[in-house]
Amino acid sequence: MFGWEFPPHNSGGLGVACFGLTKGLAQSGGEIIFVLPKHMSVSSPFVRIVFGDLAAPHILVRSIRSLLSPYTTVDSYKKRRLSLDDDFYGEGLFEEVRRYALQARKIASEEQFDVIHAHDWLSFLAGIEAKKVSGKPLIVHVHATEFDRTGGGSINDFVYDIEKEGMRVADLIIAVSGYTKRILIERYGVPKDKIEVVHNGIDLEEYDAGNREDNRIKQLKALGKKIVLFVGRITVQKGPDYFIAAAKKVLQYEKDVIFIISGSGDMQGQVMNQAASLGISDKIMFAGFLRNDELNQAYRAADLYVMPSVSEPFGITPLEAIANGTPVIISKQSGVSEVLKHALKVDFWDIDEMANKIVCILRHKSLRECLKENSFKEIMKHTWKRAAEKCMMIYKRVFLSFKRDA
Repeated sequence: MFGWEFPPHNSGGLGVACFGLTKGLAQSGGEIIFVLPKHMSVSSPFVRIVFGDLAAPHILVRSIRSLLSPYTTVDSYKKRRLSLDDDFYGEGLFEEVRRYALQARKIASEEQFDVIHAHDWLSFLAGIEAKKVSGKPLIVHVHATEFDRTGGGSINDFVYDIEKEGMRVADLIIAVSGYTKRILIERYGVPKDKIEVVHNGIDLEEYDAGNREDNRIKQLKALGKKIVLFVGRITVQKGPDYFIAAAKKVLQYEKDVIFIISGSGDMQGQVMNQAASLGISDKIMFAGFLRNDELNQAYRAADLYVMPSVSEPFGITPLEAIANGTPVIISKQSGVSEVLKHALKVDFWDIDEMANKIVCILRHKSLRECLKENSFKEIMKHTWKRAAEKCMMIYKRVFLSFKRDA
């Protein structure tokens, strides 16, 4: 497997998905070598991690020094590169992606494996090079497309070309939802029979739906405040501006509501200014990037979780919220809407309807309890073990077909 983030060093749902999927695969009898582009303090009992910057023969590590990071863009890479006085790094993102791909070729020539699995576009060229040198089948896993990341706006042709090439060379493509599969067919020209949908999942053993809460949030609750939560990167894809616009409308009817935004991203300043211009800054709390128990505390404290994404290939956060006993409102423009029946759904752009649904859930305890109870029962069927079992069947089918054609 080729990826570029793994918990606890993750900044989004991709790392969560890689963790959950590899754990499920190990439980299903798989042996996984997970390649990261740079060294970080991460280990796992169920996957062997191969990564960079520390060539140490006494441990199983290969060396790749890299500026690649989750959700890297051409502009963010350029800023990071200019801040360093080091000739080792590539001058542009394309050069850095190529560097990772060439190192992947070296790793693939030294390791023993049956199938190559590459997660998202930064890893696609690595997967292609591994396929060239090993002759083994390649599966590319699409967690998001350039059309998702830009919210349907102006795409980066360089990223799009890598995505398209990865899909062309791959023996099979895994999409995280039917929503994503349709994008691949319509925007990338991929034959539908080359795509398998494997929905993301959740491991309920990782969650303790207790009553622990952050002290700051406890104080708000003690004052009779209700909490509406947003979790995600503060970028155009995730719709934080629609969340703020809906908050303004909700506050016209429900005064004692605090809207918490957990995350970071390039729209953070814009969203803060939006809240100020609407006169609701005192009702918005920016919590920063929360993870692990801090994030679970926020979920448990919230009366409601809202995911207003403009284009969401899947969306793991609603499953996390439900696992912590919190009802959810989700965008219809999401893959998770395909698997959740007991959630209120809204078009991301329909601020009036979003606000209406928020007010309904805040006012009606019976509705909150009904959603909580039934959605929790629902997510029990959508586990990482189930997703891994489907991936394992895909591996076997692709491997046998590849051997037959060889």
